[in-house]
Amino acid sequence: MRVVINYSVLLIIIIFSGCNLSTDTEVFRIKDGRLTDAHGQVFVIRGMNMPHAWFPEKSYHALDELVKYNVNCVRIVWEADIAVDDLHKIVERCIDLQMIPMIELHDATGDSTDAKLLDMVQYFVSDEMQSLVHRYERYLLLNIANEWGNHNTTDEYWRDAYKKTIAQMRQAGYKTTIVIDAPGWGQNMSPVIRYGQELLDFDPQHNLLFSVHMYGSWNDDTQIESELTKAQYLHLPIIVGEFGYNYNNGDNNLGCKVNHRRVLEVCDDLEIGYLPWSWTGNNKENQWLDIVSIEDWKSLTEWGEEILLASKGIKETAKKATVFK
Repeated sequence: MRVVINYSVLLIIIIFSGCNLSTDTEVFRIKDGRLTDAHGQVFVIRGMNMPHAWFPEKSYHALDELVKYNVNCVRIVWEADIAVDDLHKIVERCIDLQMIPMIELHDATGDSTDAKLLDMVQYFVSDEMQSLVHRYERYLLLNIANEWGNHNTTDEYWRDAYKKTIAQMRQAGYKTTIVIDAPGWGQNMSPVIRYGQELLDFDPQHNLLFSVHMYGSWNDDTQIESELTKAQYLHLPIIVGEFGYNYNNGDNNLGCKVNHRRVLEVCDDLEIGYLPWSWTGNNKENQWLDIVSIEDWKSLTEWGEEILLASKGIKETAKKATVFK
């Protein structure tokens, strides 16, 4: 059989295929202080913290409930002693349901040594994790360590420790956005304001997203707006990665009297992402932070109704990442 090659058509096919390959390698990026998805469109997180590490099967099935409330991002609580193979399943399910997976390691919570932070990086750059990240990187956000750095961690120590982690993550070939928690158990905004730009300049990808957690250190209503506005004015990409509310007039284990409605209002006005803590499964002293009942993993608590259904809440304001379109 004689084969006739139309070189003009072949050239068009090659060019078109090349364009698709280029698109497929795009990732989340920071542009002008805003998080953008792989299509270059601004993505405002309206997410949920989900305790996958502690309740893998229940969390996996609960993802279907999140979709009902338009949740567009899932912060996957994970630990370094769990097999990476188990993470594939959860990440894939989030993507299937068109929710962006943000992987975070919980082992270094409250730790104040850079050695522990670097242990988290070693997990992220292991051969198994590199296989996972490079496969799904188009959809992934990587939160290196939950609340690394306690109230005694200096701004400079936080900065220098994260420079080491950024270098190792980029050496592993990761291009997507790296999420960095503030120290002070996630609540100290000071180093983000002082050294956020220095870290962005240090990162060869210039692709960092800073995360502040709002509990007892954020009981002042005016601080919520002033600090988030300041970060935005400085073009520092910021999200509220966790937050609570005024439970029992502050008589709780975290001394938390946060005005969560103000958090929702300010984040909506400034188009800043947020992820309340947490779906369910908290221990007894933190049970007031369960968004749904631990009994069935879907019945909304009062906290859940406030976050998911209230004005400026997730269901009303969330939009999917355009990477799924």
